Amino acid sequence: MQKKFSPRQRPHERGQTILLVAISLVSLLAMAALAIDVVTLYAARSEIQRAADAAALAGAKAVADSGITTFLVTDVTFTTIQPWAQSTATAQINAVLQNNLVAGTAPTLLSAPVDWTRQGNPHITVSLRRDNLPTFFSKIWARSSASVTATATAEVYNPANLTTATPMTPIAPKSVKPWLVANADPTGTATHFVNTSTWAVDSGVIGQTIDLVSDCVGSIVPCGLNHTPPKALLSPAINQVEYVPALVSPNSANVCPTSVGACNSSCLGASNYELSVECADVNVYSSSNCGNGNTSAAWDNTVNPGGAAGDSANGAQCLIHATGPGSSTQDTLSTTLWPGAPMRITGGACSANSGVLVANSSSIVTVPIVDTDPGTFPSTPGNVTIVGFLQAFINQVDVGGPSPAPPAGSINITVLNIVGCSSANNGATPIIGGSGTSPIPVRLITPP
Repeated sequence: MQKKFSPRQRPHERGQTILLVAISLVSLLAMAALAIDVVTLYAARSEIQRAADAAALAGAKAVADSGITTFLVTDVTFTTIQPWAQSTATAQINAVLQNNLVAGTAPTLLSAPVDWTRQGNPHITVSLRRDNLPTFFSKIWARSSASVTATATAEVYNPANLTTATPMTPIAPKSVKPWLVANADPTGTATHFVNTSTWAVDSGVIGQTIDLVSDCVGSIVPCGLNHTPPKALLSPAINQVEYVPALVSPNSANVCPTSVGACNSSCLGASNYELSVECADVNVYSSSNCGNGNTSAAWDNTVNPGGAAGDSANGAQCLIHATGPGSSTQDTLSTTLWPGAPMRITGGACSANSGVLVANSSSIVTVPIVDTDPGTFPSTPGNVTIVGFLQAFINQVDVGGPSPAPPAGSINITVLNIVGCSSANNGATPIIGGSGTSPIPVRLITPP
């Protein structure tokens, strides 16, 4: 006969459900805590990589803006600039890190970021570490605190000073002004801005003040050349080099200044050429491949850029917020500390930072340098070859005067940087330069 058991006969089985629930709750809490730790670490990993990328690009821009990439590593000026270029890059990196926190705290920069051994294209490697990350569950069994690391490398790319046997990637600066400047050094330190045999850049012109003089004769329209090809004017003129107008066409995508009282009183011009000076011109010629070995732009004789009321003068006055030749309400540039320290830009009356040092200015322009060796420049409007780009600061539009003063309407500039090309093109997609303020491209070369 089978025995029947009542619930009262199993008192030892009471409370099992509560025990199972308690164990389950502990497990669930443990998994939740672990999930929080994992998410914290993943978020910190993303944050520190973004910080490394941003810091590397900031350091690379500081190196590009220093002008050091124009100099050969054997040049005495290179060793003069290198300490403050290094310190400026490090300072920019640290400033970026203070604004890119990882789990609420700035990460630590592990080493000196700039590799100067690469001729023409320094690499800026930012290695970061963030220790003592806030974790919960992992503290139970891990003695060491959680940490994350990240590395990013940016490149400052200047194909100048490379040999003709070295394949190079073309560059394509944006927002280039339509002044096709002769490849002729008016400072007397060399024959060319860019040596088309060795592709080395004349480092002696950085920091020099020169005048861009129209090669068109008087006020003749269409433009007739005074010299074929355009050249440097060395005697009795001083530091003057000729340019011709580039062929431009209207483009609705161009970014143009807006009128703000007297600060843009000379904007905007009626001709396509003047608008190309005043605006950020995105037309194809402005992004020509420097180093493709082919014709890259065309000069145009349908406009006359010269003269105190010429299109070049009016366009330049728009950029620098001047009301006429010789007038100045724009930013100002000081080169007194160069090359031992950076050139310094002070905001003018039309600047949002009037009277204080600024990092960017509408007075900074990029212009193409074109091949003007005998037999390479057409005597009638036609294609020319870009051999480099010149970054300059516009000081003023010249009032003019008897020789050796430059003609009225000439553009007085200070050279900030030069980038050269090479005939040894590797066929790669051109590297895009930075927003018209520098012809030296800056890019990340490591994946995020």
